[in-house]
Amino acid sequence: MHLLIIDDHEIVRDGIKTLIEQEYGWHVSYAVSSLEELPSYATFEEIDVAILDISLVNGSGFDTLVKIKQQAPYVKCLMLSMYEHVGYISKALELGADGYVTKNAATKELIDALESLEKDENYLSSDLSKKLAFGDKCLTSILTEREKEVFLLLAKGFQPKQIAYHIDTAPKTVMVHRTNIYKKLNVTSQFGLLRIALETGFLDVSDVINDDVLIKEN
Repeated sequence: MHLLIIDDHEIVRDGIKTLIEQEYGWHVSYAVSSLEELPSYATFEEIDVAILDISLVNGSGFDTLVKIKQQAPYVKCLMLSMYEHVGYISKALELGADGYVTKNAATKELIDALESLEKDENYLSSDLSKKLAFGDKCLTSILTEREKEVFLLLAKGFQPKQIAYHIDTAPKTVMVHRTNIYKKLNVTSQFGLLRIALETGFLDVSDVINDDVLIKEN
């Protein structure tokens, strides 16, 4: 099996490469910090699995995941990241990741993941499976689908009038949803909602900083 490693920490790349090649006999074709660092002669046709970090100096691992899947959907993509938040895991899976393992997991988890991908199976480490299930239950079982939508927009800092325009309803309706959300989640402010969204991983800081769609629409 031939692998591509993309991580912006050289010590991490070297460690994974050594583990994979010396102890398990797989071959690391390239170990780079970004897709742009791949040599001009490199092609995805020679890669079976790409191991990707989410946080990269030049861009996001999510963007890299999308690029690989668009250009070579047959390449299996395994996210190996320090992030354990539900939102990161869900986003990776939605974008087409074939597996997700945290850097805090035991070495065996990484090897188990690679073996699963080699057999054309998906892989999610056991601790993340539990976290994903709990995180989803924690939020979606308490809030209705509409309340969840309003919750995320409120957490990003948008006001009822902006949200009403975005979801095509009356501001008073949004305010009723807000009251119900505050009561269900036991918070008293939008900052409280933001804290919950960040802690559960349904939002990350970049979502809050970069999302100005509603402002532009208004």
